[in-house]
Amino acid sequence: MPENTIIRILSVLLVMGVVGFVSFPLMVSRLKKKGVEEAAARKQAMLRAKTHSVVAAFLYMVFMVSLVSLFL
Repeated sequence: MPENTIIRILSVLLVMGVVGFVSFPLMVSRLKKKGVEEAAARKQAMLRAKTHSVVAAFLYMVFMVSLVSLFL
């Protein structure tokens, strides 16, 4: 992992953004198929996308720390 803190922060934000933007449309389509109306589906999907992005950021950070520890 690069030593620059700005690059670390940007990489975590990038992971969070990608996971959130991929998760949101998938959740909306799944909830619509289950019969949930549009507004409620978007609201639930937004909450789930935020949760998924935070979990992905945590797993990314754990992975990076374990990867660095292999080389020390």
